Amino acid sequence: MGQRDWSELPVHCLVEIFGRVGIESLVEAIPLVCRSWYEATLYPQCWQQLVFTKSPCLRTSKRSIPRLKLDKDSRFDFNIVVSLDHTSNGHDSLEKLVRFAVGRSHGLATEIVFHPKSHLKEGQITWIAQRCPSLKLLALPSYLSYVINFEVSDSICKWKDLEALQVVSLIGLKKTIANISKNCHNFNHLSIYVHRIDGDVALAIASQLPHIKTLDLRFAAIERDDLIVILKGCQELEHLDVSECKGVAGDDEIMKLARRIHVFKHEGSYVGQ
Repeated sequence: MGQRDWSELPVHCLVEIFGRVGIESLVEAIPLVCRSWYEATLYPQCWQQLVFTKSPCLRTSKRSIPRLKLDKDSRFDFNIVVSLDHTSNGHDSLEKLVRFAVGRSHGLATEIVFHPKSHLKEGQITWIAQRCPSLKLLALPSYLSYVINFEVSDSICKWKDLEALQVVSLIGLKKTIANISKNCHNFNHLSIYVHRIDGDVALAIASQLPHIKTLDLRFAAIERDDLIVILKGCQELEHLDVSECKGVAGDDEIMKLARRIHVFKHEGSYVGQ
């Protein structure tokens, strides 16, 4: 049997493979192999999953929702290797990479995941929203300015197909949840990585996202009564993670309400001072 010539693979096979390899390979390696591989990278289907980190997200649940790995002792220091440095040049490089990748997707991008330490500029989320109308999943960095957080809230209205969102700020979150409720009818996964979930946010989740399937509140402080509000309001929850949460414990009432949930993670949650 002769040696396989990978450059002669049908283009639809190349596109299927290249859509899974990651942005770094699509930019730095694959186009340099041969002309047919370079031409395959021009297909927008290769650029539907835009993960701006060197390591892929950890994945969980039947829908393979990306979940970034959290360090227990440093809530927002995710265990992922950043692909760009954090100098001003690094920020500029990220902006150029985002513009390049989004441009190559030609509106077909369905997933955008940023490294937690990524630095986004004002107007960048709005720019993405205008060019990625088919977005289904968005994982945001650990720090966003006040203005950018509200850019996210406003951009939700453009993402009618949005199914999953990861945020690391309470700024504008109630407006974001309200806009999800009004505009994103397939939304089912919310990850909130903050120090404290206040009562207003808990009520917003319970009252405006009653059909949510997955809710991740790991390491946050949340009042017991606010967790009960969520459990009573979100009757279709299939996966709830309140592990290492301060203010709650698996008492009889909580466990009874959570009995219907297929995956209920509460390990390490405690009632503190």
